[in-house]
Amino acid sequence: MCDDRMHQEECDCYDCVEAKLGRRRGGVRTPDPEACCCEPGDEGFDVAGMWKDAFHEAYHEVQVEIFKAKIKATMGKTMDKVAGLVLESMLEEIRDSQKKTQSQKTSREKMEKLIQDTLKV
Repeated sequence: MCDDRMHQEECDCYDCVEAKLGRRRGGVRTPDPEACCCEPGDEGFDVAGMWKDAFHEAYHEVQVEIFKAKIKATMGKTMDKVAGLVLESMLEEIRDSQKKTQSQKTSREKMEKLIQDTLKV
């Protein structure tokens, strides 16, 4: 960014606009403090490139949304049934794991009690 106030007022590059709006201090992005923000080799933001990137990202998101809708319309009922079966299976695994843990805890408690009773005698 140039330190030249006249340039800042006339320039519409990202850095100068942000400096005018008070959002940036207007730091120099190139090693040469006299270098203009708009000269070739500038390390500033490429606003047009950022807009193009955003366009491509949004375009891709729309494509994904279209595919989601079509997949849901075509296979939604089947996928819902599969999801239900998978959920049921996973819940059963969790219940089995909890039963196993409880059983191990009960066995450990019984064994500790037996050992304590044996040591008291």
